[in-house]
Amino acid sequence: DSLDTVELVMAFEEEFGLEIPDEDAEKITTVGDAITYIKKKLQEGS
Repeated sequence: DSLDTVELVMAFEEEFGLEIPDEDAEKITTVGDAITYIKKKLQEGS
């Protein structure tokens, strides 16, 4: 459900202090995608 996806993306943004653009959020379709994306963004910020 798209509302669930939006809520998850918002939770990720809040939990990890990230800004996830809509274009990127649309590409996150699995838990693995989310983990990979978040790890990459956190490494870029270090």
